[in-house]
Amino acid sequence: MIKLRDALQGMSMKEKIEYIWEYYKLPILGVLLFCIFAFLLIDGISSKGEEPVGLMVVSEADLATIEQLDQQINQHFSDLDVFFEHIQHRGGLIEDNALELMERLATRIGVGQVDILVTHVPFAEQLLSEDIFQPLGEMIDLEQLNSLAHELYVVDGVVYGIRTSELRIFSQYDVYQDTFLFVPASGRKNDEAKILIEDLLSR
Repeated sequence: MIKLRDALQGMSMKEKIEYIWEYYKLPILGVLLFCIFAFLLIDGISSKGEEPVGLMVVSEADLATIEQLDQQINQHFSDLDVFFEHIQHRGGLIEDNALELMERLATRIGVGQVDILVTHVPFAEQLLSEDIFQPLGEMIDLEQLNSLAHELYVVDGVVYGIRTSELRIFSQYDVYQDTFLFVPASGRKNDEAKILIEDLLSR
């Protein structure tokens, strides 16, 4: 078996690089991927406590309404680090670059970066069929929802959503009268999301 040092003898620097890449690219790529994975893992663990509460809204709201809602959410919950993001649609049609945002939403839900999702029932039904949402009873005391029995989204006797027309801040907007608040099961900031939801309920 020819040693690498012997094989490289007499080659120019460019030839050496090409030779090494040709015969060792898989191990090199493997080491690089391992280093990237290790960095992301360590970074994720070290910054876990710094992640914001992810609030994603999918609605027909115009830009002015979105900006106003974002401002109100962050002002009202100044003690919480809330990351607000919105995906706009018109009658079920996703607008402009929102397809890219939908892919981002799916990714963020998958990795636990969306703790609260506000959207219309048709879209929520698709996610419910994939067991994306957790029952609200696993996060908050359902007794505080007794007066909202007709404003809840219930499937097979299990409460999954609350109509946003009954929530602080959202209730003042016409565009959020028919949307619901849901909690993705993959969310990481359950304690903070619970605080946010209970505050929204206390209007």
